[in-house]
Amino acid sequence: MIASGAALPGGFSPAVKAPRNQLLIGAVASIVSIAVIAGLLDVSELRSGLRIVPEQPATIALMALAYSAAFWLRALAWRLILTSPISTARLFSILQTGLFLNHLLPSKAGEIARPYLASRHGVPAAEAASTTLVSRLLDLAALAAIAVVALPALAGSTELGLALLTAVSLIAAALLALTGLRWRLPPSLAPALQRPLATIQTALRQISLSRLGLAAPFVVASWLLEAVVLLGAARFLGADISIETAAGATAFTILFQVFHFTPGGIGVYETSMTSILALQGVPAETALGLAVLTHGLKFAYSFTVGLAFTAGEAISLVRQKAGEEPRKASRFEIVSARLWNVINEGKPFTPVFFLSIVLLLSLPHLTDAAYWPRAGMALLLLAPLSLLFWRYDFPLKLRTALWLLLAAFVAFFQHFEVVPALIIVSLYLTFTVFVWGSVYYHLRIGTPLTNFLRFWRLVLENPDPTSGNFQEQLPKLLILVMAFRYLVQETGWQAAVEIQIFTAVVGLTALLLHQWLFTWVPALPQPLPGGNQQPSQRVSRRVIAIVIDGCRADRLDEANTPFIDKLRREGAVFTDMHTVYPARTVTGFSSMLTGAAPKTHGMRSNFVPSLGVKCDSVFAALRREGLKGKLVGIAHLIDAFGEEDVASVTAVMHNDEIDFALEARARSVLEAEAPDLLLLQLLSVDQTGHARGSYNDEYLRKIEATDRTIEGFIAWCEARGYLDEATLLITSDHGQGIGIGGHGHMSPPEIHVPCIFWGAGVPAGLVNAEPAFVTDLAQTICGLLGVAPPRDSVGRVLVPVAEPARRPLVFAIPAHDEATNLPDVIAAIRHAAAGDTEIVVVDDGSSDRTAAVARDGGAIVVSHETNRGLGAALRTGLTTARELNARAAVYLDADGEYDAREFDRLLAPIERGEADYVLGSRFQGSVEGMTWSRRVANRGFSALLSLLCGRWISDGQTGFRAFSPRAMDVAEIIHDYNYAQVLTMDLLHKGMRLQEVPVSYHRRVRGSSFVSPQYLWRVPLGMAREMLSD
Repeated sequence: MIASGAALPGGFSPAVKAPRNQLLIGAVASIVSIAVIAGLLDVSELRSGLRIVPEQPATIALMALAYSAAFWLRALAWRLILTSPISTARLFSILQTGLFLNHLLPSKAGEIARPYLASRHGVPAAEAASTTLVSRLLDLAALAAIAVVALPALAGSTELGLALLTAVSLIAAALLALTGLRWRLPPSLAPALQRPLATIQTALRQISLSRLGLAAPFVVASWLLEAVVLLGAARFLGADISIETAAGATAFTILFQVFHFTPGGIGVYETSMTSILALQGVPAETALGLAVLTHGLKFAYSFTVGLAFTAGEAISLVRQKAGEEPRKASRFEIVSARLWNVINEGKPFTPVFFLSIVLLLSLPHLTDAAYWPRAGMALLLLAPLSLLFWRYDFPLKLRTALWLLLAAFVAFFQHFEVVPALIIVSLYLTFTVFVWGSVYYHLRIGTPLTNFLRFWRLVLENPDPTSGNFQEQLPKLLILVMAFRYLVQETGWQAAVEIQIFTAVVGLTALLLHQWLFTWVPALPQPLPGGNQQPSQRVSRRVIAIVIDGCRADRLDEANTPFIDKLRREGAVFTDMHTVYPARTVTGFSSMLTGAAPKTHGMRSNFVPSLGVKCDSVFAALRREGLKGKLVGIAHLIDAFGEEDVASVTAVMHNDEIDFALEARARSVLEAEAPDLLLLQLLSVDQTGHARGSYNDEYLRKIEATDRTIEGFIAWCEARGYLDEATLLITSDHGQGIGIGGHGHMSPPEIHVPCIFWGAGVPAGLVNAEPAFVTDLAQTICGLLGVAPPRDSVGRVLVPVAEPARRPLVFAIPAHDEATNLPDVIAAIRHAAAGDTEIVVVDDGSSDRTAAVARDGGAIVVSHETNRGLGAALRTGLTTARELNARAAVYLDADGEYDAREFDRLLAPIERGEADYVLGSRFQGSVEGMTWSRRVANRGFSALLSLLCGRWISDGQTGFRAFSPRAMDVAEIIHDYNYAQVLTMDLLHKGMRLQEVPVSYHRRVRGSSFVSPQYLWRVPLGMAREMLSD
């Protein structure tokens, strides 16, 4: 709201801030009016009418079209009397905004908004105010004329006739006053009134009387069209009223809406229409029902269509100064961006849209007291299914399972309703294709309103985790809505049990599919205890990182980008740089600047219910050393890093302008603050991919334009010395896939992002094809600036390139009270392993001399104070192997049951590059002395593991395994008691390549195994925990 007396462009100063007492009076008046109407209303008749509404979509569409056409005609009439250039479409948008405000607030705020918005769109304030006043008087004159002509019965009613006569007299007086003011000013005016009245006089004189005459028929036609709403309501209620009666009653009712003290004139509207319909012979109860239904339909229109245009006008106001000094994202924009992400991100969209559909389908039962308890119980019974759809994404090919589940639901429950399904599909496509793809992108970034002609195809193929994923969202919504309708209609306990059985099937399907097939997500290294907190030598005076949001590495290679190509030749290129899952903007930037996985920093999507990264960041790391970092970007990034570290720029501007605004803000930040780290987000490539598709030539052209933008910015930096001894980084937070520039579910074009370093500390001409991750960038940036990296970072330093280090083969041997067997195991390794080898013995709280005999054998000993379990011991062993920079690690039980001399069998597939993780299978080799009970248990657990992993594993419990460096980095053992099954499940789920090789097994002759009866229940629990973990 604008405070009273606030000055506006062009001198227009509306006082629209409603006092609190006015709002209170309006609220009380609304409650009283609604209560009185409810007491007089025939509820059963209205309920019957409401039930018919969803069954007649053609009537609803005709009513909406006629109502919209009425406003278009009034916009056209307004355009005729204006002399300033402004489109009819813009005036229509302003009228829709006024309609919404009039129905939202108790005062006629829409009448004040009309001239204000017109003035913000280039119409001089005086002309905006005078033409608004004249057009409203023209409206009132047309309404009075229609009422007189269409309602001759008014002559027989003293009260209503007198009311109409009074209204006509007031309108005539106002027209005469304006006519007199147009010709001459009143004599003896107070000095304070002379200037504003003279300005209005000039504006009135500019109104052509001939064009005013041309506008009048359009105004009359518009109010006649509005009568269609009353005719439609009569059809729903089965009432028989003539067109003349509908036109007259509509005109009479609206004529007395000039002043109201409730939103939309609640109470006055119903009283006026009921009175005039009763005068025309309509029964009083039916007349009241018609008035209530007609008014309700207009409220529904204003809170949908009117609200959409109001949002557009609000966005347009924000864009007014886009070409001037870049403005920071306003508080309104920040909050709006968060609200948009509720319906933009798929996870929150599904329940929001589902509940909206449920409410819409429940409108016919609005007054049915027995319906709502059933509906509430149905929603409660569907909560587990809704949570499953929230918890589990169905990305890419996994979406097929949702359609199969929908088919299974229909086949099992024999329940599918065509009308609700059509409503779901039509509303979903309306939101995604028209509201999002056309209106939203037109208002925010300036794409043409015809964008829907291309956007619908992008939505149908889009694979990302947003609400625009048709193939994922639609089956989820259909299942939920059909299940809701089934539960409402079938109220017995059997229906509830059946739905819960179906939910269990969905949950099991989701679990298995994610374990078997969802293996393409880039796996990040596990954090090392304590991390790498030692600061390195500073080599760069400043780091400037330019993040081309949504830039695909392959499309960047295709584009003609001479400046970026020059940086490639003169710097270092990492050709296999991966983003994180999900590949969303806030998630990618957060991992990039914390060095941590999404589950650590907490930013799982662009929808951020809990603000701020939950771990250390490069900004905090720099502050600890007295240095400064700054991120220049849009409002989304404030959610992760806050306004202290983010210099924001409004994103509400034409796509061709946004990068220039961001670059201008980056220049001002360098001049004002001279930060040691500057990160600049460039957005136009990402927005082009979303609006037009990343395979479109426009996407390629925008990459080429971004190259020129970067060249200009770097030239500016160099001219002012900001590039002296500096390091430049060009990268992206994520790529884009098919559809609406989809990113998140990690199709290959989303995973790979460019990464180019240039300048101080960067070797020229380096091309590195090893896998790298955006989490490496935090470690690298801090290394270049000579500060310790963020505490939770899991990355490595990419530049400067470290000297090749020693890479031993590491044997990791967990041991608990194995002093009698361990010397033979160590001796066998020493005898068989040639070259650079280290033996790491993890003493897991032994009470004998295990640690001492290990040291005597030359092993590195890492001790646990207490017996933590085999899983915890192997975790420590793999961590130690990573700290030793092992070229591979071999895990071996300390009990002597495996022949250590066979380790080369396990290493061979890793050294040939065929596997990351190798199991030594006893059942493919030879087994001596294994008891029948242990053989059965091993076979059983291996079969269970095979089922959960979706591939055959002959020996899932083997104590002889080998790991590549990549497998060591990403291995996560969440179960302290045992590792065998959970580690295999973890590594396969992360896409590690598994092989089995035959090994020999001899039952131990000394000591006792840790396996006990509790193994039989603790291991399945650990497997379940692994399946349910992130």
